[in-house]
Amino acid sequence: MTQPLPEPAALDGITVVIPVQNRGTTLHAVVTDWMTGTADLGREIDWIIVDDGSTDGTAMVLDSLRTAHPLLTVHRHPLPQGFGACLRTALPTATRPLFFYTSLDYPYTPADLKLLLKQVETKAEMIEGDKFVDAVSGIRTGRPQPGIWKFAGGAYRLFCRIVLGSAPERISGWLGFRNHFRSWWAWLLMGVPLTDVNCAFKLIRRPLLDRFPLQSDGDFVHAEIFAKLTFLSCLVAEVPLSPKTNVISPTNWSEFAVVLKDAHFHPAIPVTL
Repeated sequence: MTQPLPEPAALDGITVVIPVQNRGTTLHAVVTDWMTGTADLGREIDWIIVDDGSTDGTAMVLDSLRTAHPLLTVHRHPLPQGFGACLRTALPTATRPLFFYTSLDYPYTPADLKLLLKQVETKAEMIEGDKFVDAVSGIRTGRPQPGIWKFAGGAYRLFCRIVLGSAPERISGWLGFRNHFRSWWAWLLMGVPLTDVNCAFKLIRRPLLDRFPLQSDGDFVHAEIFAKLTFLSCLVAEVPLSPKTNVISPTNWSEFAVVLKDAHFHPAIPVTL
């Protein structure tokens, strides 16, 4: 007989992981802003920064930050390996119940972490067994949708309402055709139910990441994680972030075919009844 999930602790600790590369001029200010911006969460927070083969003054800045902040762990790659490789490096030292990661390639806001925490601690009452959300991803917002795509989206929603009886929600912001196409492609082939699959602002229950390896070294890791969580029937959610008009950096999905063809999982964790 399946046992209902226990309620998570009200203030579960978080491991925050930030991969960086050649950010020596801005890194100190950004990390300080993150630490200050999350201080009011009332949680124990461990910080892990992975230096992905930087060739500027990033290592010196990290040494200074580590001296000032005892809860900061620093890992270094001698050569650039990619975002996914950085997460894989950080995982063994991430021991808090919640695992959060973000990127400095887009101006994510520390205060938005509260939105993800609210979701992950919310019971999904419509799900049998009073299940909690297992992972949450952000949606970048603020860029207006081009007129032609706005018209196409309106026509599509009207079609769905007439033919299917319900229409999908409007997109929260324009991510660029390539990003929207990739999110649709990830949903079609891998069942990933995310509007902004490439968003590097994700919160996941840490034990779930022990159920599969991260095969992607690069940017495809964002989609890989949620594809595998979906395969494991985990409950995932998506939350719009603070609106920003900044240009979204391109991503590389070179490992898409590799993971799709042969997605690896660890043996199932035994359940004691």
